[in-house]
Amino acid sequence: MVTLSAFSDRNLDGQGFGYLDREAKAHYARALRFTPAVCAVLLAIGLVMQSPVWLASLVPIGLSGALFPRGMIIDVVYNFGVRHLFRAPKLPPTPTPRRFSYLLSTTLAAGAALSFQYGLPVLGFILGGAVIAGATVLATTLWCVGSWIYRMLFEPRPHARAAAGVS
Repeated sequence: MVTLSAFSDRNLDGQGFGYLDREAKAHYARALRFTPAVCAVLLAIGLVMQSPVWLASLVPIGLSGALFPRGMIIDVVYNFGVRHLFRAPKLPPTPTPRRFSYLLSTTLAAGAALSFQYGLPVLGFILGGAVIAGATVLATTLWCVGSWIYRMLFEPRPHARAAAGVS
């Protein structure tokens, strides 16, 4: 049986996978690293080439993850192809915090594409580099900065619930 560290367990909860029990999270933990790893590599290629066309072509991929819980293009490729090579589990639907993260990444990738298109390569590297850094952290630790931002913006803090009289 695969074990899951408390750190990884908390990180998956932060992405919205708290509905899964610890055993299920352990089962999916490795597979959930695939999409951000692929995205980081694809974005890095675009930055190295300084290609607005390459970077812009990644925008619909990221947007598919933000809009469709089971329809992120890279997840679909994984579920219908890659996972069979490794006898890995099918990915669960993408929870809202992680989908929000995809939306943030998509926006930054679009900004990077526009930056290169309009002759602002430094800005393009900053925006694209931020996405690569976030995707790399997600792929290696399962901690998702976009999900963390989502929780900061949209989920009430414990002290806010206590002040409202909610337990």
